[in-house]
Amino acid sequence: MKSKSLLLTCGLTVLFMLWLLSLISSPSYASQAAIPEQAPKASFWFAPSAKEARNGLGYYREDVMPGETKDYKFYVKNLENTELSLKIYATDPIPLQNGGKDFKSYNAGVTHAGAWLHPQGPKDITLGPNEMREYTYIASIPDDLEPGQHIAVVAVSEYNEFQGPAVETNMVNTTVAPDIENQSGLWIVMDYELEKARHGLAIHSFKHDYIASGESRFTVSLENTGTILEQPTGYLEIRDTSKNIIYRNDYEAGSIYYGTTASMVSIARGKLLMPGEYEAYFEANYAGQKAWRMFKFTVTPEAKNEAQALMEYAGKIEVDGGIPDWLRSVLIAGVILISILVLLLLWLLVKRKKGDLEERISRYMNKGYSFERTRRKVQLDRTTFTLYVVKLGYIAEGEEPKWNQTLNTSQAMELSHNLKGDDDNVMKGA
Repeated sequence: MKSKSLLLTCGLTVLFMLWLLSLISSPSYASQAAIPEQAPKASFWFAPSAKEARNGLGYYREDVMPGETKDYKFYVKNLENTELSLKIYATDPIPLQNGGKDFKSYNAGVTHAGAWLHPQGPKDITLGPNEMREYTYIASIPDDLEPGQHIAVVAVSEYNEFQGPAVETNMVNTTVAPDIENQSGLWIVMDYELEKARHGLAIHSFKHDYIASGESRFTVSLENTGTILEQPTGYLEIRDTSKNIIYRNDYEAGSIYYGTTASMVSIARGKLLMPGEYEAYFEANYAGQKAWRMFKFTVTPEAKNEAQALMEYAGKIEVDGGIPDWLRSVLIAGVILISILVLLLLWLLVKRKKGDLEERISRYMNKGYSFERTRRKVQLDRTTFTLYVVKLGYIAEGEEPKWNQTLNTSQAMELSHNLKGDDDNVMKGA
């Protein structure tokens, strides 16, 4: 009975260790449902006047030469049945977060190809219901034009006055976004000796902070120092002091225009960094070249505790306490080792149990117990017990024990003597 209890305990221990290993290896995260964004209804139509541009790329692109002048015309149409007020202006393209197409607002100023367009500055226009007008911008190409891809933007924006009640806030460093209802920008791509364009990317800075949900945010500033648009690929790795990779994010950046800097942002969803020292490795691959840089940062116990509280509140992670990576590795190794030891113990117990049964059967039978009484003592079914007593020589193979009979004293002594002799022969052979 004790052997069965021990076997059961060992089995349950193995199952518990496997369950614990799964918990250590895979933290539990709460699932988040994505809410699709709804696109605003367009109030105006904006397109190149040139049919080949309008029906082709949807924007202007052509080769240019230093010192020449180019005209670019655009249609703007009011799609509403009421009067519509807009702003039209020349500006520069800028990258979105992680790269992509965007442009500066009308009051941001221009420093690159947008400065070649005339007129400069925003122009207020008012269109009647369903009215369409054409606007012309003239590009004056510089005499000292560098080989490369030079991009300007003509943009139209609809701005609405804020008409709600005043809002009080105690938030520090709060920025209120402009009241833009709709906006659209059209690119003017001016190529000059593209085969001689200069390629270059520079990694400037790194920042680790937290978003509202408590999850870590990593921001790397990546500048295009060349004279042509780049769309790099690469990755960010966060490593601990033992060089273990805590977090990795592979990216394929959108457009990063020359002379602009993109914020390459990665958010470690559901990942809680423990207090300690870390290093961030950022790599960008472009035009057969590679730029990389290493940064170091620290997570304090206070920052970890605050981030964990926010993550638990937001349902991003479910933990009672953080486990450092070194401790996680030790625990995993310990669980594996203990599981191996438990399995070895089980094997030894099974092997020993077989020898113990034979010894106990011999002892009870030699004491004069009946076959039935001996069987009950060792807790075996009749079929299994019969196999054992045949092996021990109490009955011949194929016979059935006479369950209520015992061995006589002389037979018991003879069998005991034979068994002892067999043991002696085994010892001599060894």
